[in-house]
Amino acid sequence: MKQNYINLETFEDTFNYIIKNNRRLVAEGKKPTAIGLEAEAGIGKTSVIEQIAKKNGMTFVKLNLAQLDEVSDLVGFPIKEYKVYPILDGDDDEGSAVYGEPRWVSNDMMQMYLNAPCNTYKITNESRMSYAAPAWLPREENENGTILLLDDYSRCSPAFAQATMELIDRGTYVSWSLPANTTIVLTSNPENGDYNVTSMDNAQKTRYINFNIDFDINVWASWAESAGIDGRAINFALYNAREIFESKEGIQKINPRSYVTFCNAISGIDDWEKPSNLAMILTISKGCFTDDKNIIGTLFTQFIANRLDKLISPEDLLKGDWETIKTRGKDCTHDENGYRADIASVLATRFLNYSMKYFETKGHKESVVCDRLLKFVEAAENKKEQILSEDLLFNVAKELCTKYPGKCNKLMMNSKIRKALM
Repeated sequence: MKQNYINLETFEDTFNYIIKNNRRLVAEGKKPTAIGLEAEAGIGKTSVIEQIAKKNGMTFVKLNLAQLDEVSDLVGFPIKEYKVYPILDGDDDEGSAVYGEPRWVSNDMMQMYLNAPCNTYKITNESRMSYAAPAWLPREENENGTILLLDDYSRCSPAFAQATMELIDRGTYVSWSLPANTTIVLTSNPENGDYNVTSMDNAQKTRYINFNIDFDINVWASWAESAGIDGRAINFALYNAREIFESKEGIQKINPRSYVTFCNAISGIDDWEKPSNLAMILTISKGCFTDDKNIIGTLFTQFIANRLDKLISPEDLLKGDWETIKTRGKDCTHDENGYRADIASVLATRFLNYSMKYFETKGHKESVVCDRLLKFVEAAENKKEQILSEDLLFNVAKELCTKYPGKCNKLMMNSKIRKALM
């Protein structure tokens, strides 16, 4: 992880706090905090914001600033309004009228007021230029709040940037206001020469908290497990993460979004080892990635040749017959040269992520995960039966106990695990 960068999982925890804190700030009459999210394309910025909104029951609004043609698409179109007073009592003609609070009525609505019964409204000649509320603005308040995602902020024109700053500073634009408890999020790409972006000056940057996000294969793998990405493709990404997602001289790293597209495109192919199917996969990879050296194709051929697409599934690791798993698991993580730490790491990550997915499943049994993990720990104590190393298993236990403490009491009762986690 680069210095001053965080991953999307850490950002999600931080952002959930900021959302709650913004509610407190608004209740105290203070301005909510806006968030900037800067990362490479395809890393999942938009997806994680939308997921956070869904988990919190918030209204989610996304606007891509780079795709809007007119500033009016963001802030609404200018309209002329006239001041009108409702007559509560008395006669306006006789000068005895009692007026209510004035309202501003747009020019196209004036005819309705002119046609109203006499002494219903006092129409004045006082006018102003205002802005109609834009179409994207939610018309109904959500007690849980709203997230307004302004995507591709660093690609917008200065006029859009200025309008955005007005929304961040005031929460209003001339004549309309954002819903209460709205948190604004600005997403952008880094100024590293790979993107056509506009530099933000200090006056803009000081109006929001900016987070630099780096790609984390473990966070991606956790998301992929819950999103139902083909398990073979997850194995491939975990096994070759450095070669795929890290830039090297002369080789452009793979965009995570492009890789997901590739995963979905090949997920309908059952037997990846069959020569005609492998040829199809390699052809699809050329359409998904721009790497001239075809690094994906080379790695994929090696992956299939080593039968790594046939690794035991995390579902079997968790729920399969233990005697069968002992044999199959050891076959996966051992060869003639001994223990394969690289493959064991892939299986441990898949087991962890699948266990977390299982814990989120309605009707799950907590003992299933705890009992199976303890079986793996017991096997690791006997080197002849070891499937996963104790270090990997203790890391799995630590993650589960941290995220699901109430479900993992049985793990904490194991003295060896408890000692490792202290």
